[in-house]
Parts: sequence; structure tokens; C-alpha cells
Amino acid sequence: MNLPVEVIEAVKQDRCVLFLGNRASLEAAELADGLYPEQKALAKELGWKKPANVVGKKGLIPSVEEAGAAFEKANGRAALLALLQRHLGAEVAPTAAHQALVRRFPLVFTTNYDDLIERAAASAGVPVDRLGRQSPLPKTEKGRCILYHLRGEFSLPESVIVSGPDFASRPLGADLKKQLRLLIRQQVVLFVGFRPDEEEFERLFAELSDAYGGELPRCHLAVAQGPIDDFLWQKWVWRGLLMFTADPVECLTELEARLV
Repeated sequence: MNLPVEVIEAVKQDRCVLFLGNRASLEAAELADGLYPEQKALAKELGWKKPANVVGKKGLIPSVEEAGAAFEKANGRAALLALLQRHLGAEVAPTAAHQALVRRFPLVFTTNYDDLIERAAASAGVPVDRLGRQSPLPKTEKGRCILYHLRGEFSLPESVIVSGPDFASRPLGADLKKQLRLLIRQQVVLFVGFRPDEEEFERLFAELSDAYGGELPRCHLAVAQGPIDDFLWQKWVWRGLLMFTADPVECLTELEARLV
């Protein structure tokens, strides 16, 4: 793994902001033999089907957002949340990645609904301020973690965001967008626990680009769960994304070791 020197130096200087994705929770579940589907499998569990007018599968990504909206329309919001919690809210232990991030990052944004970060922080004695999409960014403090649940959390069911209509009705707060613009300009952005061929990352990148007011400056992505094809590498490189292959535990434990 070629951990970027820019990331290491930024973390040393408390100038690195972390965005954590679903693959961190998937890794925790795999270590515990738990059930936590990949995004494509979750979309299919929610009933996603290939549109009838689409020929072939190449480039077609099963959409959790589309399937979630259709499932909610057919079965109701309570049933949707129950299905998601059954699959994504499994009681598994935080991994070394969660433990490392609460020690090293005073500001973390996550697209996960679970409480693995909070439990890791509690075991480490690190206070956590849990915030949502409408909350402005408070001042960070050494030894304290500010945690933004960008898609809500199961402990607050009304905050959970799944579908396109959910995102449309609950955009990022105006103050937070302004602060994100400054944060992205001044700090190094590190994405961990994502794959660039998944809808989750596309949505997050689009929201950050909107907050920034254009194409993001250079960012770093630890690509989880193995390599991706050349087409996707080229696509994201042109958008300023510097990628290296590393699962969350591998990435964040190696980062912590390099900081000693």
C-alpha cells in the first residue's frame, strides 16, 4: 500500500478530514461473520431490477436510492427502515480502523447509519459530538471527535436518508456547505471505506462538489475491497481523485503506525 505522504503529514498537523464509507462497516461484519451486504446486493434486496429498456449490464449500477424509494412506496417507511437496520445495523464490534480514526481525526464524516465509531470512541475515552446534515461545523478540539452522520443514524430514525427524494428534501445545511467549502480548500480530504464504482461514493462526491462550488481540489481515496478497472481509474483521476488500494483497517492502522 502506497500511503500518500501528503495524507501522513496532514494528519500530523491536524489538517486532514476523514470521510468514512460503508466498507468500514462491511469489514467489521466480515470479521465477525455478520451480515452486511455490499451496496449492489442491498439494492437487489430492496427489489431493484434492471430497467426494461436497458440492454446489457455494462456500466449499470444497481441503485439503492431508486430501490429504496420504490420499496418505501410499496411497503411504507417503517418497513424500509426495519429492513435496513436488519442488514446494516448488526451488533458487531468496532475494528482497528474505527479505533484508529477516533484517536487521530478530530473531524469525521460518515455515510454509515451504525454506531461503530461512537462505540470505538467510548472504549477509548474520547468524547464525541454527533451531528447531522443541518448542523453547522463547531470548532474542533484535540482529544475530542466531531462526527457527522451525513445519511442519518439508526438511533434517530427520522434522520435516515436512503432515496433520491430523501436527499432532495434534506439538503446539506447552508452554513455547513459554506464551512465545507473552506474546509476542503484548507485541509487534505481522505476517503476511506468507499469504492468509486458505487452509488454511495458518487452521491457523496457530488454533494461535496456542490458545496465547494465546482470540481474538488485533489483528494485521496483508499479504494476498498480490491482493484477497479482502468476505465474507472481514468474517470476519477480526471476528477482530481488520487487513489490507492487499501481496506479501512489496512489504511488506518498503517497510517497510525507511520505517525509514531
